[in-house]
Amino acid sequence: MALLIDSPSFTANEVYEIQATDPVEGAASGASFGGLGLSNQPHQQLANRTAFLKQRQDTNIGNINALQSFTSFFKGLMAANGYMQIPFVDVNRGLITATVQWGSMFPSGGVRQDTTYNVTWPTPFANAGVWAMAALSNSPADVLAGKLVMETVGVSLTFGLFMADFISGASPTSHVNDGFYWLAIGF
Repeated sequence: MALLIDSPSFTANEVYEIQATDPVEGAASGASFGGLGLSNQPHQQLANRTAFLKQRQDTNIGNINALQSFTSFFKGLMAANGYMQIPFVDVNRGLITATVQWGSMFPSGGVRQDTTYNVTWPTPFANAGVWAMAALSNSPADVLAGKLVMETVGVSLTFGLFMADFISGASPTSHVNDGFYWLAIGF
C-alpha cells in the first residue's frame, strides 16, 4: 500500500475540489499534479496542512513549557511588608534574581529627629542590597515648619538603616511624624 508523504506547508484557500466531470486519477508517472493524480491532490494538501499545524502546535507546547518553567522562578509575598523576586539575565553577572522589597515602620511615639531606625527586610537579599529609600508617611505636614526627611544610612543583606533628619537650614517642628514607608532593591 502506498502512502502520501506530507510536507509541512500551509496555503490558504487552495484545497482542490474534485469536480463531477473530473476522471478518477491515481498516482502514476505522468499523472496530473506532478504524478500525484487528481484524486490524491486534495488529500495531499490537507495532509500538508495537518503536518504544518502539528509542527506549530509542537513549537507552541515547547514555548509554553519554557514559559511555565521561567515563571516558576518568580516568588514573592504580597503584604504590608512584602517582596517580589524577578529572574533576569544581567549583562555583567548572567542569570540573577532581583528582589524588590517594601514596607512601613510606625514606631511608638512617632519618628523623631536624629534617630536611626533599623528595618529588617521581609526576606534577605541573596548577594547584595543595592539601594533603599524611605519617605515619611505624612511629610507634607512638615513642609510648613521645616522639612523632616528620611535618609538611608546603610543597606545590608538582612536589614536597612534609616535616619530622620531636618534638611540644613530648616528648624525642627513640634509636629511628630507618625511613621515612614520604605523600598529596597537588591539581588
